[in-house]
Amino acid sequence: MSERSEVRGTLTKIKEETVEVYELVMNLDDSSREELRADPHGFIQRFLESQGHTVNRLTTDPQGFDNVLREETWRSGWHHVPSGPDKSHWHQIFL
Repeated sequence: MSERSEVRGTLTKIKEETVEVYELVMNLDDSSREELRADPHGFIQRFLESQGHTVNRLTTDPQGFDNVLREETWRSGWHHVPSGPDKSHWHQIFL
């Protein structure tokens, strides 16, 4: 086994911000699964807006939708920025 290389770098907090964490659970039939697969951003934005949320930006992991093709229930984690310059930005996260 080779020796592991030294990990070099820096981690600097650039600001503190309040975020809200959500778990999104969607019950998918064949039609909604296809819509989600074809346009994940549009589908999720439409759902969030139907729940009364504002969506100014949505960041997703395209590979995170691979399991959608096989699942009846899809769970995903999201953090939402409720204020400040990034207000109403939604970011997919791993829970």
